[in-house]
Amino acid sequence: MKKLTSTLAVALFCASIHSFAQIQVSGKVEDSQGRLPQAKILTNDNKTFVLTDNQGNFTIIIPEGSTSIIVTYEGYSDKKIDIDLSANPKTADLGVIVLENREKVKSIEGVIIASAYKPSQARALNIKKNSETISDVLASDAIGKLPDRNAAEAIQRLPAVTIERDMGEGRFAAVRGTPIQWSSSTLNGNRMPSASGDYANRGLQMDIFPSELIQYVKLSKTLTPDMDGDAIGGTIDFITKTAVNKETFSVNLAGGYVNQSQSSSYNASVVYGNKITDKLKFITSAVIWNRDTGIDNFQMVYDFNNKNKGKSFAINQLQLRDYIAQRRTLGFNGALDYQINKNNKLYFKGLYSQYIDRQNVRESYFNFNTKNVQLQARHADYITDLYSFDLGGEHKLSDKLKMDWSLVNSRSSFEFNSPKNLSKDERGYPIVLFRQDMTYGNLSGDGLKYLAMDSPDGIGDASDIVLPHNLSALDPSRLYLYQTIISRNKNSERDYRAQLNFNYKLNDKINLKAGGKLINKDKNFASSVYVWMPSKLLGIPGSAPLVYLNQLQTEDFPYNGGFLNPLNNPFNSVLINQITNGQIDQVYTPEFMAANTILNIQGASTGSNLASSYSGKENVYSAYVMGNFRLTDKFTVIGGIRNEYNVTNFKGNRVVQQGNTANAEPVERENKYNAFLPMVNMKYNLDENTILRASYTRSFARPDFSDLNPGLQINDALQTITEGNAGLQPTYANSFDVMFEKYFSNLGIISVGSFYKRLSNIIYQDQTTEQRNGLTYLKTSPNNLEQGWLFGLEANFSKRFTELPGILQHFGLEGNYTFVDSKTEIPVYQNGNAIDKIETALPKQAKHIFNISVFYETDKFMIRLAGNYKGKYLNAIRSMAGPEHYQWFDKNFTLDTTASYALSKRIRLFIELNNLLNEPNRFYHGEAARTESVSYTGFRGQMGVSLNF
Repeated sequence: MKKLTSTLAVALFCASIHSFAQIQVSGKVEDSQGRLPQAKILTNDNKTFVLTDNQGNFTIIIPEGSTSIIVTYEGYSDKKIDIDLSANPKTADLGVIVLENREKVKSIEGVIIASAYKPSQARALNIKKNSETISDVLASDAIGKLPDRNAAEAIQRLPAVTIERDMGEGRFAAVRGTPIQWSSSTLNGNRMPSASGDYANRGLQMDIFPSELIQYVKLSKTLTPDMDGDAIGGTIDFITKTAVNKETFSVNLAGGYVNQSQSSSYNASVVYGNKITDKLKFITSAVIWNRDTGIDNFQMVYDFNNKNKGKSFAINQLQLRDYIAQRRTLGFNGALDYQINKNNKLYFKGLYSQYIDRQNVRESYFNFNTKNVQLQARHADYITDLYSFDLGGEHKLSDKLKMDWSLVNSRSSFEFNSPKNLSKDERGYPIVLFRQDMTYGNLSGDGLKYLAMDSPDGIGDASDIVLPHNLSALDPSRLYLYQTIISRNKNSERDYRAQLNFNYKLNDKINLKAGGKLINKDKNFASSVYVWMPSKLLGIPGSAPLVYLNQLQTEDFPYNGGFLNPLNNPFNSVLINQITNGQIDQVYTPEFMAANTILNIQGASTGSNLASSYSGKENVYSAYVMGNFRLTDKFTVIGGIRNEYNVTNFKGNRVVQQGNTANAEPVERENKYNAFLPMVNMKYNLDENTILRASYTRSFARPDFSDLNPGLQINDALQTITEGNAGLQPTYANSFDVMFEKYFSNLGIISVGSFYKRLSNIIYQDQTTEQRNGLTYLKTSPNNLEQGWLFGLEANFSKRFTELPGILQHFGLEGNYTFVDSKTEIPVYQNGNAIDKIETALPKQAKHIFNISVFYETDKFMIRLAGNYKGKYLNAIRSMAGPEHYQWFDKNFTLDTTASYALSKRIRLFIELNNLLNEPNRFYHGEAARTESVSYTGFRGQMGVSLNF
């Protein structure tokens, strides 16, 4: 230890002596399209270098007597810049250094490239190559040349990334086989708040975020201490467009068609930026995307909780669903830079995005166990808003010391907002149910519905399509109004963040950094379900007659050309005309309810409503210290520690349901925990274009907000207990990574790597049995597992075949493959005691993922075919039922294409087509042959023009 201390002391002393007799050179590197991040600036002896920041700025210290520097950028020719020291022998400002962005330019190895998208690809590869971590990058034009309309669909092209879709559109992203909430989605380095109607977790709903607002996407698979530590899978940082040095004006206009809804769509975006003065610069952008989309879906509900093993494979219900959604994504982005002087800058960044999803859903439920059929009609506006305001500054306090700070206010909110004829507080998601008694055929000898493969006597349906075999027709004159429901959901998340960083450059080989961040978060989740029924069904004397479907306004069904056309419309014989949206809204008027004596049977004071709503606060106090040590010309170590102290306080209700009475009392829980996170990243340059990386990082994932709800509901009628767990501990991961990267001319790359994560405190939904008053209750609550592991392999390839003759030189190939495996053990309880353990993979972790893209590019024309494969994965663990009843997502391959043609330097025509193969989303039950759910979303496409003025 003494020897190490002495060595460091000598190094620091030598560094202080070396700081004399030096020249400080600064400047900015650009091409014709803007700033060049991560450009390498070298002294003329090639012994010292620095990298430009995201704005293209650099400052380098060169030895006295030097008269030039060299600027290099992957895919561009090296450029030597002479330094004029006549005005000041100690400092030199070189201003803007422009690397020519020609349509044909020599790469660093002298090979000719012709590509309309080469500058964007060069930016992305330079950021990746010079990154301190194992990372992947997409730049704005690279996003534009892929047929992806939102942030999730753009990043699915990166290695080890999978997405979950909603109606065919990407919504959530997962990295390296980890759950969605284990990865951090950040905007300009700050984690975004999340609010949606489907989940109350920490995963960002990315379909609210248009890809046109993005300048870069950087996926960091390993972390450094200056990054938020709650990112076991990785950090997906969306870097928005920044202020420009010269006037920029571009417009994109497109129109399209969505096959599933048989409707048109349109998309438009505009970007404008300029320099108001030499010190004040700005950029603004806006985008709108309007489209109709849809799903045709059928699924089966198996009786998997039945204690009789054979009967647990009986089908209780067949569900047919037809979704049509009118969706609008609206986004605005603005940035303002004010250069006070050469040492001080202030900036402001603002973003607003709104996502409106107007859903119309018509469902048919064939209930084999209760011998009836139910039609369900619903529609609602899903409204999600997101905004973020970021005020900050960058200050050069001395030649060696820099400081930056930022203050961020961001908020995301969600609500159901229908029907419009109700007051704002009464709106939600209206659902109208009709019921008709029904008998069914093709049943097994025990009177139950099965697949033939599961039936005790072989009588049943094929596994790919289950038909209802109803013995009488669905009849509007017999389908009576059974229930009306409004599901209300309003939730929001608000973040305040303050951050301060200091960067001290000891010398050209040692850079030290330290800082801290404060986060104050508010989460509010208000959820309730209101139910009404006709009084006649409740046996109340003097009730009005039942209302039948044929007495109400209906419309043709199925919508827009058919239901499950790819399967040759197997259910057409059981589809009848459906109630209109306008009629649904009228059902909720006081006049309709009074005339038909419809009474409320579940309201605000019902146990489930009291227990489901909660509010919470989360404060995080973070600090870090780190260093970047260039130990040799080839070997760099970036290491340090981060500490995040967390305090959560959540409020809910403890509810005991006895008969029709719900007794509730408020409950409040506080939890404190500390996350100590050492991290080290090592980078060894075998040569200029060959890099070996290795890292160890400790990271964590905070519990989901819904899991922290301290509410408790005990239902004596159903013999169930549902409870949150405000004392949950975060999941921790000790991660080990290694990556080999080889860069080639013409912006090619081969990389292979491996990662291993040792997991502890994994959070899962625990199902146990518990004795209460001599009865057995099923208890569901989140809990921590002891440990698990996750292992993976990655490979990435990109190549332009410029060495081939003739037309072949314009072809290229990009691909990546990821293998992931994991294991954890879930305990099985009986009467509160663990009696066994089940070994399983992590949910939603696909073992095999790959992307493949074949392209043809010239200076004017480009066409690209992109495929994405996601292997099967475990979607839902049903621990009480056992592995034979787990739900699995089946393998999935989607194929998309895009093409463009440049009419001139400023005008480009383009066309985009998605899901060319109309690949379904399929879930199966236990084994691949047993279908549980199938959904078709069709293909969509658009064509348009891009104008750059």
